[in-house]
Amino acid sequence: MKFALFGSMFPDRTAKAEEQIFGVCDAIKRYGGELYLPENFFLSLTGHIQQKVGLLCELVETLPDVDMVVSVGGDGTFLRTATTVGDSGIPVLGINTGRLGFLAAINYADVEETLQEVMKNAYKVQDRTLLKLTTDETFPPEYFNNHALNEVALLKQDTASMLSIHAYINNDYLTSYQADGLVISTPTGSTAYSLSIGGSILSPTTPSIILSAIAPHNLTSRSLVVDDSSIISLKVESRSHTFLVSVDGQSRVLDEIVNIQVRKADYTLRVVKRIGHTFYETLRDKLMWGADVRKEQK
Repeated sequence: MKFALFGSMFPDRTAKAEEQIFGVCDAIKRYGGELYLPENFFLSLTGHIQQKVGLLCELVETLPDVDMVVSVGGDGTFLRTATTVGDSGIPVLGINTGRLGFLAAINYADVEETLQEVMKNAYKVQDRTLLKLTTDETFPPEYFNNHALNEVALLKQDTASMLSIHAYINNDYLTSYQADGLVISTPTGSTAYSLSIGGSILSPTTPSIILSAIAPHNLTSRSLVVDDSSIISLKVESRSHTFLVSVDGQSRVLDEIVNIQVRKADYTLRVVKRIGHTFYETLRDKLMWGADVRKEQK
């Protein structure tokens, strides 16, 4: 099998994280895989790790035709990897060396066992919905990615007064949110930003989109789940006459005259999952569902 490996590009990457990157590369080669690394990622590694990893891989400038992409890091790294993979259809395996790890759900301790399963074709692939953002403006591809695996968020640009966000579903008026912002989330993103502001948790393959206001100025404002065939149109009013639009954490300032539409993208991201490991198990492990802290204190 052919693998491309992506990792965190942050300059504060720890020595432990770099050793884990080498560990994944080494395991892929030991199990007979061909390995490709982006040149810019390779050059971001420290010298002694470059020496070890360089013996195991071929460097590339663009994503090659591989059987699987491996993301080593946290959920942020996984999101950036998803952007690179785009609509290629190449499945992505997320190995968690970060903190929570909902997207990169496979723990580093399970790398060896997971790769053995992959080489035996003993794994499953889930199709994950993405959102597509369109506006009155054109987004240059090299400047702004307009596809989100987790969420599209409209945010106030500064600490000034809240936004007025007029929302329409399939051209039917929904409401005008008076809030610090609005998060439009995929089921995959339901355990990310959306969850932190009170949004519903959805199974990642549920055909739905979640709308959740950020700090709404109305106690009756609640998270809303709509069918993922819905087209969500948004018009913003801001005292500063600008606002931020964020796509999986990548932000851009827009003028309030710019109208926005959010809908399901015309392609999905294929995510590699281990057989026998479920989303509900991940909820228990990551969010400690059902854990009794009183027992921990005894």
